[in-house]
Amino acid sequence: MISALFAPMVSAQSEQPAADEPAADEYTYRIVQGDQEFEVEPIQGDVPVEVFYDYRYPYQSREDPSWGRSFSSQGTTEFQQDSTSILMLYEGPDGVSLVAIHDKYYEDRENGTAGSSVSWELTGLPDDGEWAVIDDDYDWRNETVEKDDIHQLGANHRAGAAGNDGDPPEDVDARLSWVWSNGRTDGMAYRGLGGDDVSITIDPAFNGNSYHRYGDDRRPDEDPDDPEEGEEYNGTIDDWQVVSATDGGEDYKRIWFNSLEQEVQIETVPESEQVTASLFGPEQATVGQNVTFSVNSSTEEIESYEWTVNGTPVDSTNGSALTHAFEEAGTAEVNVTVSTADERTDTASHTVDVAETEAETQAAEDSTPGFRIGAALAALGGVLLFAARRRGT
Repeated sequence: MISALFAPMVSAQSEQPAADEPAADEYTYRIVQGDQEFEVEPIQGDVPVEVFYDYRYPYQSREDPSWGRSFSSQGTTEFQQDSTSILMLYEGPDGVSLVAIHDKYYEDRENGTAGSSVSWELTGLPDDGEWAVIDDDYDWRNETVEKDDIHQLGANHRAGAAGNDGDPPEDVDARLSWVWSNGRTDGMAYRGLGGDDVSITIDPAFNGNSYHRYGDDRRPDEDPDDPEEGEEYNGTIDDWQVVSATDGGEDYKRIWFNSLEQEVQIETVPESEQVTASLFGPEQATVGQNVTFSVNSSTEEIESYEWTVNGTPVDSTNGSALTHAFEEAGTAEVNVTVSTADERTDTASHTVDVAETEAETQAAEDSTPGFRIGAALAALGGVLLFAARRRGT
């Protein structure tokens, strides 16, 4: 704190909402499988989740009844991958939805991998939620029309579904069993995860472990499918991923589950405390002179410090402080980005005027009225404000 009295403070603060604006939700989403645990951010969109999913099947009140014969999600192709099941949260104008897509859609089906089979038993679905999409759940089906998929929905969790294939197992809200062919997808979207007490469990069964696999007789409510057509249905899902938004929704990342067999929980948790960083350092320096910059943050949970000078990464000996000698005169910008283990970050910046000689540096300081006293008071005020925030006063 003593050394800080002789250098001005520059603080990077996240913008706070105006007093008359509603506060943001005080929770975020966490997904857990075994020892894996990570927070996820919903993919953001301006359209309802059924439009985002963009499921295509015949007889959707189109002029051309053949429209939509892909029997697939054509709105999520950006996220789809061959032989991969993806899980994501989507936030649109109607709230947050749980979305799953199995495999990858190809316009020319011959370019796609063989389809497969997946069944999930879901518990903990919000009672006020609804099925925005169940792929393939057709309102034009009837008892005489064969279908590959089966969807058993509990009495309290049938909202939005076109039909129901019977009750799921005891204490299970829904059992969804999908079978699809090469170059196509299957999946679902369940809307209504906007509450602060969400806790959904998925008990998965992929490939040969699924409730029904094409060409066999394990599904008790149907005769065996035609085994001669089984090859294009009996590929495998090899990976299970979570897709999470990053960079404030500007990008996304993939996280791989360790197992295709272990249960997965999706739950809301209190939102992590926001991180703010404050950077201390001199405003004047001389070429070749070692000067020191230090950073304080609003939490002690900082895991990494990334320093840059004029955009070039530089190493720090102890992380929270940087000693650096500028190689040329001019205006230099020092940045530090602090990060926690759960990916909360903040960046602080500071500008330094670098002179060729000590005499020029001294002249610059002397030409700034009240520089030493003003700098000390500014730094002291910043330190006291930071200390007060840390004490919660």
